Amino acid sequence: MENKLNPELTKEKETLFITLRCKALDSQLKKSLLNDKKAYEILQSLNYDFNKHKSFDNDIGLVVRAKQMDEWINGYIAKNDNAVIVYLGCGLDTRINRINLKNTIKWFDLDFPEVINIRKQFFNEAPNYKMIASSITEFSWLEIIPKKRPVLIVAEGVLEYIESEKVIELFNRIVKTFSHGEIIFDVLSLNAVKFGEKDLSGKTGAQIHWGINNSEEISKYNINLKKISEVILFRSKYMKYLQLKYRMLYGLITIIPFFKKMIRIMKYEF
Repeated sequence: MENKLNPELTKEKETLFITLRCKALDSQLKKSLLNDKKAYEILQSLNYDFNKHKSFDNDIGLVVRAKQMDEWINGYIAKNDNAVIVYLGCGLDTRINRINLKNTIKWFDLDFPEVINIRKQFFNEAPNYKMIASSITEFSWLEIIPKKRPVLIVAEGVLEYIESEKVIELFNRIVKTFSHGEIIFDVLSLNAVKFGEKDLSGKTGAQIHWGINNSEEISKYNINLKKISEVILFRSKYMKYLQLKYRMLYGLITIIPFFKKMIRIMKYEF
């Protein structure tokens, strides 16, 4: 394809290509879980060596994680016609296309300025859809978001790249800023942090900082945070939609204590 974009991203910013590739590959399957054709379109438009991430080709868990979060987001929108959705570390994800977005919903995609500059080549803002160019931990973005509506904060595959003290500050600032809402995010176990750090650091220079073994630790960040749901990724109901080889693989993984709770998808209210 002519006139491909030449994205120059490094460290945690570059990891967005891993999730983009997984979702694009899924879209080419006969029984696609996400059917994310836009992801494949974006992938084809970038002059980037996606082959450096071939070791993640079988990481179908990234697709399952996205599907689980999509379901929770659609559920929140169904219950809150005037909700505000804030997607932290959106990367080049096409979630805005996958979600059943009502005109009454306000949606904000947030990521580093370098990422948003690329994103704007593929997405256009609208009255109910805006992009914010900011680091998550600069926190000035909180002032942009409407305060009097129910808010859903989405953080997929991003909190692990933030230092623990900043993650705690993020949760506390969210609870303090908004009157009520929910936060959905994924969390790695401490074993998963060690397991994934070497591979990611070698390919992108990204460093993983945050992980926890006991989800009850989240509630200690702020007394107003209440857990609604916790899904072990490898036991998500969406695993049954995968090809047999993946169902067998992840079924075996859940038997091994080391891997069982490596990745969990969390939902909290405040």
